[in-house]
Amino acid sequence: MSRPFILILLIAIFLISCGWYQLDFQNYVRQLLHTCLVTTNHEEPSTRESVPPSPPPKTKLQVEVDAMFDQIQKLIPNSTFMHFNQTTSGRNSVAFIVQARKTYCIGEELVVQLDMFDYLGKKKTYGGDFIRPRLYSGELGASVSGIVKDLMNGSYHVHFPLYWSGKAKVNILLFYPSEGVAALWRSRHSSQGFIGFQGKFEKFGAVAVTNCNFKLTEEDGKEICEYRDDTSEEVFYCYKAPNFTCESLNEMRGYDRLASYLTPSESQIFQRSNIAVEIAGNIPTITVTRCRASTEEPKPKCKTGMDSPFPSGYFYNYTWNPTYCNMTSYKTGGDFMRCLQGKKLYLIGDSTLRQFMMHFTEGIQIVKYFRYHLRGWTSWALTLKAMNMEKDIYVSYKRHGFPLDHASFYYFKEDLYTSQQIDRHAGGKDTIIVVTMGQHFRQFPLKIFIQRAINIRRAVERLLLRSPDTKVIIKTENTREITAAVEKRGDFHGYTQYLVLREVFQGINVGFVDAWDMTVASATAAVHPPGYTFASIMSLTFTFAC
Repeated sequence: MSRPFILILLIAIFLISCGWYQLDFQNYVRQLLHTCLVTTNHEEPSTRESVPPSPPPKTKLQVEVDAMFDQIQKLIPNSTFMHFNQTTSGRNSVAFIVQARKTYCIGEELVVQLDMFDYLGKKKTYGGDFIRPRLYSGELGASVSGIVKDLMNGSYHVHFPLYWSGKAKVNILLFYPSEGVAALWRSRHSSQGFIGFQGKFEKFGAVAVTNCNFKLTEEDGKEICEYRDDTSEEVFYCYKAPNFTCESLNEMRGYDRLASYLTPSESQIFQRSNIAVEIAGNIPTITVTRCRASTEEPKPKCKTGMDSPFPSGYFYNYTWNPTYCNMTSYKTGGDFMRCLQGKKLYLIGDSTLRQFMMHFTEGIQIVKYFRYHLRGWTSWALTLKAMNMEKDIYVSYKRHGFPLDHASFYYFKEDLYTSQQIDRHAGGKDTIIVVTMGQHFRQFPLKIFIQRAINIRRAVERLLLRSPDTKVIIKTENTREITAAVEKRGDFHGYTQYLVLREVFQGINVGFVDAWDMTVASATAAVHPPGYTFASIMSLTFTFAC
């Protein structure tokens, strides 16, 4: 064999071997480089910063909630608290009529100017005070709310529409100074709420109690149960009781956390003597006359889908008169019976709708409780049913679901969010649904209330798509006692929620019962308003319903 042939054979063998091991060689080189890089990163951790994971994109609901929150937050004054004496004093502030006259005409406006001063007698130079104005006549049983225009320089114009002829007096209260408003807003959003919750887990007779809330911090050795509704994106949490499943949560109660986020100096603002102080001034009783023949067109009957202005009405002869429609007066059991005969009425909310149920069962007695043998507010958180078999009337009351400020344990398994309850109704021309919310949300950040309101609106829209004949009425919350703890239950928190409801339920086919306006106009300082105020709330509600 010749040497050239042997040389060619050896070269061919070498090339075949290289091809055969090429893949293993490449893999070896890759592994070697990877090991080197990992070693380098491990040896020099400070040369590279860890990038935190980006938050998930906001859902459409979260975007809507944030936009509404920002809209309300723009109304909150940016007042820095320096000293109590530099806050607005209702006693030092003055009120006077702009371009006062001897007589005024129905259909005109009375304009009152407020000039605000601090406790040192110095004129305020910025606005943001929480003011509650009304024009009233005790002799005529008449009253109306005023519209406050903040001039942003320490002065305000209050516009009172003039609806009745006769005498009228001005009453303007400074509830909280701008510094107090800013402090309350900060306090409300400094935690997950002033109310804490305890959940009771039960299994085979054994019981365990743990803490629950909208958010919980992770603690060593404690598992957290998540209770989420994917449709509404509502969620709350409980610490899991050892040896219990998350599904064994059975009862819930609320408790006061006894927390405050005000400084001692800020707390002085909210002493009872400094709340709801009347702003004095040289404002005489005014005289209103009917200066010209009435040319007003007759108003239509109040019906769902109507926009509710502000003020939405006025009291005259102790009866509410909506400015945009005619309300039917419901006074006797026969009046309500004619409205509700053959109908199903669902009351979903808080104790201000439980008041409706008590009126039907214990007041005018048009229905009787089913399997409930107590009276008054006893066990007010219970789900209640009442019927009139002869007139084919069915009435139910059910709470709006978590959160509920209730100190005793109550059965939790039957709790549903209002939107879930609405989604379970078939609806129909003989179905009436009345919804309210607010009082139990004042203790928590406003976004929780906004999300709940938007979810209710979405559920109502779904209901009206599948059953457009269903009557849905939204009742705003009432004002409440001036002595209520301002951080937890004060009316400023209720006012921001009222603004949310007015915005959320615009342009939707519901009846809007402006109970806030009614209770301000009548100066009712009770969460469960009595007398003619409650009667007017009921009348407007069932004018929409029937």
